[in-house]
Amino acid sequence: PIEHIKAALMPLVVQVNDFQDYAETVTNRMELDLQEVDIHALMEGVLMMADQLAEHKGGIEIEEDIPENLPTIEGDPTRLTQALLNYIHNAVKFTEKGRVTVRVIKEADRVLFEVRDTGIGITEEDQEKVFEPFETLLEDKDDPRLGMGLGLKIVEHIIDLHDGETWFESKKGSGSSFFFTIPI
Repeated sequence: PIEHIKAALMPLVVQVNDFQDYAETVTNRMELDLQEVDIHALMEGVLMMADQLAEHKGGIEIEEDIPENLPTIEGDPTRLTQALLNYIHNAVKFTEKGRVTVRVIKEADRVLFEVRDTGIGITEEDQEKVFEPFETLLEDKDDPRLGMGLGLKIVEHIIDLHDGETWFESKKGSGSSFFFTIPI
């Protein structure tokens, strides 16, 4: 029974945490705990949670594309994990069946993180709203996938604090790719 209670409360806990993080975002009170981050160690934890999300939903395969020789980056591992899991959670949520690919690429002066899905994609007119707070692209307000619409705004803020960039590419019906970069 306690597991059922935990499962029932989980969405609520996530929403409360999102509100708290969003409040820190708008008041510029979010502080990073900066340290040298081993990307492989970071990704190991992230992918373990990604596998659990996919397993819970069913019908989704998590793929990873992470090269061996990655530099360390200066960052807050907890916040970077939060940002990646936010992307992955959305990817899993909006993919009925298919694949979510988590990719890391070392570029000249930064590391690029990408979460790509084979989900429903985002219509062109909805694309400008994606990073807006309290916006959700679901018409049906009873849709179980409905969140608070704060997740991506929080990701954007976390990555801004790391002097990185966030963006996405998407086509209605053929999935989305969400990216962020962290300087080396």
